[in-house]
Amino acid sequence: MNTHKCLTGIISITLVFAILFSFTGCSKFIEDMNSERYGAKRLAKKEAEEIFKMLKEEDIEGLSALFSEDSRIEHSIETEWKLFFERLDGKVVSYSGISFPGEGMGVDENGNIYDSHLSINYNNVKTDTGTVYKEFGYYQTRIDTRNPDLEGINVFVAKHPETNTYIDVGGFSSEVD
Repeated sequence: MNTHKCLTGIISITLVFAILFSFTGCSKFIEDMNSERYGAKRLAKKEAEEIFKMLKEEDIEGLSALFSEDSRIEHSIETEWKLFFERLDGKVVSYSGISFPGEGMGVDENGNIYDSHLSINYNNVKTDTGTVYKEFGYYQTRIDTRNPDLEGINVFVAKHPETNTYIDVGGFSSEVD
């Protein structure tokens, strides 16, 4: 009988602490887990899924708007997208997954992010002609407090599987370190 009361008391105390933590400091922890630092890939994956929809629709205007100011100044992004879609063997229809072949982040002594970037690759992109592109994706600067003009997609690249030539949109200016 005493064991039952003891277990009930422990469970009650645990529930009280769980409720208290949800209203205090732990909510900050959960918020941090959703931030750029702890959730960059999760956030980027959702964005990449939306971008792929634009690729399927050949939404040149929408895709162009996602590019960094630096890329838009240095390149004719809309024209490059038109050429990109012309050079693809067919229209984009599907991919098997999303991977992140490269990522980096700079954090200052106070824990503030001053630089965050990712490479996003759509694995096995298939077109309506049956062509499969293994290298198909983009490099994105998510945060750059030193040069905010770099924030956005910097370059989009696809490697043609038969010719091994690259089809690209955008790029960095020559002034970027």
